[in-house]
Amino acid sequence: MARVKIEAGSGIAGLSGRVGNLVFRMSADGDTYVQQAPASSKQPGSAAQQAHRRKFGDAARYGREQAASAEGRSYYQPFVQPGRFGSVYRTALADFAKPPQLLAVEADDYQGQAGKHLRIQAHKPCGVAAVRVRVLDAAGRVLEEGAAMPECGGWWNYETQQVHPAGVSRQLQVLARDRPGNEATEIVDLK
Repeated sequence: MARVKIEAGSGIAGLSGRVGNLVFRMSADGDTYVQQAPASSKQPGSAAQQAHRRKFGDAARYGREQAASAEGRSYYQPFVQPGRFGSVYRTALADFAKPPQLLAVEADDYQGQAGKHLRIQAHKPCGVAAVRVRVLDAAGRVLEEGAAMPECGGWWNYETQQVHPAGVSRQLQVLARDRPGNEATEIVDLK
């Protein structure tokens, strides 16, 4: 398949999209390329390909919704990368595509006491919307649950509300959620 570079000033430089059986693409450095459109396949693809297409379609829909709403534009605009291809749409699409990361859970000296501060560090380039903490017993039942409060530097703080007898609380389950609804979960075994 031939690929042709079109020089600036030719009248069609900067064109992108499909015209008939030709596809025009603009590279990051501003060059325009034209090539023959790929042959379309009538086969639906594997289950993994279909799931990927659905996820990308959902991400594109989310990006369009955020770019169209005043609230979405005001939220994502500070995160837009400067340059030719930076936009609220692309930033929101990228935000939808990846879940937040749980980097650290500080609960080393927690032994079931009330008023204990548990610290969680969660990261996402476009921000983490919420962090929830659950205290679980040995059977996996929830003993206590609540929202952590944001601190600076990506840290979140949860203050335990109840006393649990020594040895009853066995695990902490930490869940971080971002604006599009992606979640990351980590379970920490208590000593």
